[in-house]
Amino acid sequence: MTVHRDLCLSSWYMTLGAYTFPTVFVPLPNDARAALAVGTNEGLEVIDMKHRLQRALRMLPGSGFVHADGCAPTDSPVFQRDNGAVSTGDGAWQMLISSTKARAAAESGETERLAMHSYRRMEPAREFRLFIHHRRPVAMSQRNLDRYYASLAKRRNDYWRQARDFALDISHLWPREHLVADVYLTSSGDFIILDLNPWGAETDPLLLLDWDRDWSEDLGLKIVPRPVKFTGNIQVSF
Repeated sequence: MTVHRDLCLSSWYMTLGAYTFPTVFVPLPNDARAALAVGTNEGLEVIDMKHRLQRALRMLPGSGFVHADGCAPTDSPVFQRDNGAVSTGDGAWQMLISSTKARAAAESGETERLAMHSYRRMEPAREFRLFIHHRRPVAMSQRNLDRYYASLAKRRNDYWRQARDFALDISHLWPREHLVADVYLTSSGDFIILDLNPWGAETDPLLLLDWDRDWSEDLGLKIVPRPVKFTGNIQVSF
C-alpha cells in the first residue's frame, strides 16, 4: 500500500481547513495504531482511545463523523448501518476496526491521527469527484452512481462553473499538482472538500471511466444519463 501522507486530512487541514468541516484531531499512539491495524476491541490502549474519541465528540454539536486520517471508514458495516453517524467513543472505535480501509491505513502507517467532525446528512446528488490537473480543474464526476438525478441534470453547467471557480480560487493551496478531490455542494451554494485522493490508478475515475485520456481539455461535469424509455408496440423474438 502506497502511503500518501500529504493527502491525509491532518496534513492538508492546516492549509485547507477553511474549505472543509471544522475538525477535531485525536493523536493515535503506536500501540493504539497497532490495535486498530489488527481490529481489536480489547486492551488498555483501546480503552484510552475510546475515551479520547468520546472527549472529541463532546466538543461537537450532535452526532459525529469519524475519519482515519488517510480515509473514511465507508466500507464498515457499522458505517453503512448508521449512515456514518457516531454518538459514542465506543461506537467510533467499532466503526474503525470494522473497516478494512481504516485497518489497512493504520497498518501502513498512513494513519497517524484520528479525526472527528460533526455529522451531516449528505444529499447524494450534491457529492462530486473533482479532477485537478496541473492545479486546474479539468473534470468532475457525479460521486454516487446509483441513479439519474433530474435536479443535477438541470444545474449541470452551473455546478461545473461553481466547482471550477472554487478550485481555481484555491489552486495555490492544493498539496499536489495533480490530485482528485471529493467535494460537496452545500445548501448555501459553497463547495467544501470531503477528501483528497491520489491521481491515477489508485483512485476510481468514476464517470471519466479511464485515466488514459487527454486531460488538457475541459471535460466538464459527467453525470449518470437519463434512463431510456421505450414506447409503442415493441416486439421481441428469439
